[in-house]
Amino acid sequence: MKKSFSVSILKLAVVCVAAFFTIHASAQSKENEAAFKKGSKTIGFSAGFGLTYDYYGDYNALPAFAITYDQGFFENIGPGNIGIGGIVGIKTASYKYSNSKYKATWNNYIIGARATYHLTILKDKNNKFDPYAGILIGVRIYKYKDSYYSSYGYNPYNYNSAYLEKGVFIGAKYNFSKFIGAFVEAGYDISFFRCGLNVNF
Repeated sequence: MKKSFSVSILKLAVVCVAAFFTIHASAQSKENEAAFKKGSKTIGFSAGFGLTYDYYGDYNALPAFAITYDQGFFENIGPGNIGIGGIVGIKTASYKYSNSKYKATWNNYIIGARATYHLTILKDKNNKFDPYAGILIGVRIYKYKDSYYSSYGYNPYNYNSAYLEKGVFIGAKYNFSKFIGAFVEAGYDISFFRCGLNVNF
């Protein structure tokens, strides 16, 4: 009976040691994983600054607001991973005529696809930091309206138009936790610079 009890204790100890090393190895593996890899999904919410589209007068402009999406599709392409996603953004500005109720407004919308390349060379030192660069191609929809001319029943300056939009950008993301992080980007699309929060899932 004592021998059986000793064998049971020994088996339990072996199982505990094996479980410890398995958990430890798994934790190390996760620590060495890149911040952005195949299967990663990230949604970013941002405000941007630094780009105008032919505004005139003493105009007022809101920040450019954008939602971006990035999903990891390809791993170990050189020193990094590749993601594919998109962007939807809006930039609004207005000008109010002096001593008048009339106003001119500009609205720019962007809808585009983005490809990103995420460097993974720092993952062993800090796998919360995610530097990347990318390209964009999409459409910018431009809407202009001037209520001064509209008051006369005819306005040649109210119009909508669409343009092919291309751009490049660089950025970096830092994950505070598995699900939440912050990011900054600089480049050309709906703004020259943007910062915001990202949600990972």
